[in-house]
Amino acid sequence: MEYRIAIVEDNATARTTLRGHLLPIKNLEVFSYASGAELKGALRKQHFELLLMDFHLGQDRNGVEWIHMLREADFIRPSTGIIFLTSDRSPQTIGQIIDIQPDVLLIKPYTIASLTRQVKHYLSYRKFVDPVLKSLDNQDYKGASTLLMSLTKEGIPPRLNADVTRLKARILVEAGQTHAAMKIYESVLARSDKVLWAQWGKIKCQYVAGLWPQVQQELSQMVTSSLARDRAFEWLASLSFEQQSFNQVEDFLDKVKFSELSLPATRLKSLAYQKQDKVVEAIDLLQKKRAMHRSAKDRFNDFTFELAEFYLMLAEDAPMTNRKESLSQARKLVGIAGRNQSDPQTLQKRDYLLAFSSVLDNDLQKASQFLEAGYMENHLRTEPSILVIAAKIHHGLGEDDKANHLMALAKEKNANLQTISEQVVNDDIIFTGGEQIGYNEQQSVELNEMGTQFFIKGNYPSAMKHFYEAFVLSPTTAAFGLNLLQCMIESQTPFYKRFGIRKLLNAINGLTLSPSNANRLSQLHEYAEANSFALLPVEETELMGSE
Repeated sequence: MEYRIAIVEDNATARTTLRGHLLPIKNLEVFSYASGAELKGALRKQHFELLLMDFHLGQDRNGVEWIHMLREADFIRPSTGIIFLTSDRSPQTIGQIIDIQPDVLLIKPYTIASLTRQVKHYLSYRKFVDPVLKSLDNQDYKGASTLLMSLTKEGIPPRLNADVTRLKARILVEAGQTHAAMKIYESVLARSDKVLWAQWGKIKCQYVAGLWPQVQQELSQMVTSSLARDRAFEWLASLSFEQQSFNQVEDFLDKVKFSELSLPATRLKSLAYQKQDKVVEAIDLLQKKRAMHRSAKDRFNDFTFELAEFYLMLAEDAPMTNRKESLSQARKLVGIAGRNQSDPQTLQKRDYLLAFSSVLDNDLQKASQFLEAGYMENHLRTEPSILVIAAKIHHGLGEDDKANHLMALAKEKNANLQTISEQVVNDDIIFTGGEQIGYNEQQSVELNEMGTQFFIKGNYPSAMKHFYEAFVLSPTTAAFGLNLLQCMIESQTPFYKRFGIRKLLNAINGLTLSPSNANRLSQLHEYAEANSFALLPVEETELMGSE
């Protein structure tokens, strides 16, 4: 079986040396690129089974940032293997690399023997699990799990055991079987509690399962690790945002060195500022990050687009008569970031932002003109936040079916993102956009109906997830909150995501209740008090002061 490997290294000598090391390996076709941009261009035409990335790639995005971007834009398949090389031994760099869970990390200087050995090991693993990875690429998680179980029964070569265990946990997470995945991560940690990929895997499972107090406890321990510190603070800030404790978002992200603050974390912090009416501070933050990367074109454009989106948000919140200055700033910034661009994804982003500025200016004819290019309808690689803007544009043009489709696509894409802070920011943008175009109400009804079906079948985790999402989308609908409350009580779940049972009781009690809902609340309250040891722990603490 032939495999393709892409080397991404900005140093020409190092690139040639790496290529020379890899060419003799049997069944391996070797390609090499000087930058992430060159790799992206190649990925438009072909797929690679393995990427060998240097961390530092000149002044633009580093290797980790390129992997994030390429994964989220669906340039890299789920099965693609990642090998990272770096001479930078700083905890921040090593931590960033470990965060994306590469298959191999090699610290320079490495030997020819060690590089060859690691590549051959990966190819052996790849060959062993190839049918499983194909199912994973097709999002057939049940099929992938069945195939992996079959391989496991036949016997795993001892040298591949750790790789296969990691793959099994990953498939279970993708399939939504978080409790089963958590058991695997816990078994790995029982043998060695310092395995970072297992620690983060466990935290992600706890987060998805709604066990947020446990997540907070795990993260409070990880902030002491030099390799996990920044990411742990970013997670804590994200949880604070979801609890609407926006001042704590600031506090946690202030603990991350300004130069190390990622784009998603910067977005999170700027939005937290905006939620507290600290608009000047939000703009100043984005301006400083933008200025910091003036010599790095890709990063500079990323922050320029981000600042433009922020100005559009300000214009949207302002009366029509007070939008002129914000719209002018937004258009100027979009023009700078979109200048001399040929990448269809960037051009699409530019045109959607300009179209939205026209909608906010009530110039619908001009907005329509921005939508005419062929690349505007290809949403394979469109970011969730831009899909929300696209939905608002089509809503403004009276095309509600199209707007609702784009909102649903934004939600689906966001659920698949790996970066917690990016997911949280997009969730807020999707919620706000959904409210503005009337999407949330219908969605909440559908989610509640789906939750009811799961509840009837006794599938409490799925029922809770749907009832929770319905109540978050429509927080004044008491019936949705009562359904979540009953599900939490019957499943003996004292905490689920942002709600403890006591907090949820208080939230529902503050709503306008029909006589039947008031009676139902009273019964559930009595049951919770009667079983307070299990449902209302004496030491109950809500996450991060969210009461």
